[in-house]
Amino acid sequence: MRNNNALIILGMHRSGTSLLTGLLSQVGVKMGKSLYAPQKGVNEKGFWEHEDIVDTHDELLLALRSQWDDLLPLGDEWWKWDIVQPFADRLSNLVNRDFSDAYAWALKDPRMCRLLPLWFPIFTSQGARATFICMNRNPFEVVASLQKRDGFSKEKALVLWLSHSLSAEFYSRGQPRIFIDFDQVVKNPAQVLLKIEQEANLVFPISVKQASEKIEGFVSPGLRHHKADASLEHMHEGLSSMAHELYYAFNKLAGENEGSYESIDSIAARFMAYRNNWSLELVEQIRYLNQERADYRGKFFRVYHSWSWLLAKPVWLIEKLLRKY
Repeated sequence: MRNNNALIILGMHRSGTSLLTGLLSQVGVKMGKSLYAPQKGVNEKGFWEHEDIVDTHDELLLALRSQWDDLLPLGDEWWKWDIVQPFADRLSNLVNRDFSDAYAWALKDPRMCRLLPLWFPIFTSQGARATFICMNRNPFEVVASLQKRDGFSKEKALVLWLSHSLSAEFYSRGQPRIFIDFDQVVKNPAQVLLKIEQEANLVFPISVKQASEKIEGFVSPGLRHHKADASLEHMHEGLSSMAHELYYAFNKLAGENEGSYESIDSIAARFMAYRNNWSLELVEQIRYLNQERADYRGKFFRVYHSWSWLLAKPVWLIEKLLRKY
């Protein structure tokens, strides 16, 4: 069997990517050395995000004067800019450190929807055979989740969903990929895993049958905090209409894994026109806020990686642990 099979999970924040990645861990897919801890009320079963890789993504976005919830697109061919290369080198080293000897490994970070062009040379240099798993969830459920967790407006949440979803589809088009519907993951997780195993042309280290009890135990009704009926949203214009159409276009791909991309390209063109119609004042305000947040978070990362923080970190961790008791 060929080593270094990479399963790259693509999907907007709150789209069920954590659930799918956690299921992959139940069948022996490797996740890396350090993962972000679960968070009560947000992701009780874990985020399943590689801490060092996500931090690198965050720092890269800051260097590009952006962040995960930026409403503006990144610059043209940003991945070719000189400022990006050190981050690409760091990511390549992390993949080599954690996955060079892995038969099957997975990487999940919603930021990859926008940062995917940076990764193709990394997969090549590391000899990884990447299969992209595109997670599709009702956008109005994602909106409800972002409104509750982050206090976003409906409009901002829809712009983010469309931006992430369209970017992930565009950058992964022509690559080996699998479209997965969130509802199917909840209803029949074992069948979804079998589909991934077959279409990615690999054999999980632990068979789906062998892991069946863990799989069923991992998916619980309480994991779904929001349920929406997208069929009612098509009557609305603008962002809601675009989100509704894109969701069903992806649903069709999840069922057939093939089809015409004309409707998706049409939605992408409408979304670009919508964003291009923003006033100069709005765009400048967004850029100003991006700069403010980039400066603030840049200072945080410098402190976080400093020797003084690294020396004090064990003390902070012990204090945090003691507070629980």
